[in-house]
Amino acid sequence: MKVGKVPPEVLQQFVFNNLGVRRNDVLVHSALGEDCSVIDFGEYVCVLTTDPITGAVQDIGRLAVNISCNDIAACGAEPMGLLVTILAPESTTPEDLGRIMGQINTETAKLGLEVLGGHSEITAGIDRVIVVTTAVGKAAKDAFVTTGGARPGDALLLTKGAGYEGTAVLAAEFAAELEARLGKDLVARARGFLEHVSVLPEGRIAVKNGATAMHDVTEGGIFGAAAEMAAAAGAGVELWAEAIPVAPETAAICDYFQLDPYALVSSGAMLIAAPDGARLLAALQAAGIPAAVIGRVTQAVTVIVRDGKSEPFSPPERDELWKVFHCNDDRRNGDESN
Repeated sequence: MKVGKVPPEVLQQFVFNNLGVRRNDVLVHSALGEDCSVIDFGEYVCVLTTDPITGAVQDIGRLAVNISCNDIAACGAEPMGLLVTILAPESTTPEDLGRIMGQINTETAKLGLEVLGGHSEITAGIDRVIVVTTAVGKAAKDAFVTTGGARPGDALLLTKGAGYEGTAVLAAEFAAELEARLGKDLVARARGFLEHVSVLPEGRIAVKNGATAMHDVTEGGIFGAAAEMAAAAGAGVELWAEAIPVAPETAAICDYFQLDPYALVSSGAMLIAAPDGARLLAALQAAGIPAAVIGRVTQAVTVIVRDGKSEPFSPPERDELWKVFHCNDDRRNGDESN
């Protein structure tokens, strides 16, 4: 299989039919498109999710905290803490570990979270650090939402923009190369996207303004998130290409690496379904969160509309980021000799 997410058809055949006992106190079970499980604890529910960071190096601790907490936010829940697993190659130094944990400490402090435990290990067979975080959150039993809650007729909104995280990661990992081609100012602005990678603010606003479903836009980008939301809801989606925000920095970096911004990892952006899109859009904008209505939920057809013409789309086989990382590791830190 190719580097990236395991394809949906493989998950259905080999993973989702091997999930142990189905318990009655689990309210949201493991399923395609659902990033969180929800467990009944009476008045409240416990929300759980886990995610790895496998590509980034420079900001791996920072991203590891936010991607898991963003999944919790997409359920309309409040994150409480994290379990952290760090798997590192033999070349790792104590200072490398300290840098990663320093980033984790800074981000958890910002969000009011505790690092609840975890595991760290130097291991053979890997060429870069892998950080896996498991986030624990809580919500009132009648207040959480799921990816599968979207309904035909709902408006689809996107906060911030396509390719958000991928833009920042590429700007950090290939800074010297991009600065030489696109300029230091653009690269600095692109790296600054990481300052806004959390979607906790929009999650809180969306759940108070009628959101039926939320999905943070991670691996696979807008196409991946929209397809997963449709699959979880048993519905379709219609995306309007001209309405999807793409920042100038994202457009420039994607053009340089010949990437599709719609299929580029986008942590920091939230895809939200809501019956009253105008109401939610106004609430997000009033809070200073950039957002746009980019489509709608349909009965069964999943399409993107470009220049008035509809064409089907499906989840990308792999995130666009891997086209750069998997084939161009030697380009990091400005080394283009290979």
